[in-house]
Amino acid sequence: MVRKLLAALIALIVVAAFPSAAKTRGPSTAEERARALEYAQSLEQNPLAKDSLEKRMWLTEWLVQIPDLTVNVCCKELKALESLDKVNNTYSNQLRMQVLYSQAAFQLQHPEERNAAAIQAAGLAGTLRAYRAIQQFDPSAKYPLLDNLMSLEKKGKLEKYAERQRKCSKS
Repeated sequence: MVRKLLAALIALIVVAAFPSAAKTRGPSTAEERARALEYAQSLEQNPLAKDSLEKRMWLTEWLVQIPDLTVNVCCKELKALESLDKVNNTYSNQLRMQVLYSQAAFQLQHPEERNAAAIQAAGLAGTLRAYRAIQQFDPSAKYPLLDNLMSLEKKGKLEKYAERQRKCSKS
């Protein structure tokens, strides 16, 4: 059941690539932005809370519908995040989607920021916060990619990683 709902969430993100959904409504409201920020931060701190699925569903639908905020994952980054399923699919969907929610939260907090690598690094940093929270609950949850990103984050190199990921190959 949860896997089907998460698959639906991912499908909604794909639909977001089509601008027609955003044209059906106006820009987000201040209340929606506050709610989105609260939900994204809540999911970083407590990704396994009872209400986390509801929050993810609302955030995903909101991101698809609004025309005034854009989140995206580069092709290399997306392939890397998809590899989480191969390692351990227990939490991979939550962690993969958190990148988008944390990007949105960063943009809501820093509306003047236009540096795509900084925005993507913020999304990855939010995912790493959620990963650490999951590990507090389940120490056996291990994802080498995220462990590597945590080491880059400690060295202050997460934005450089995001910049390299943005250079997508055409192949």
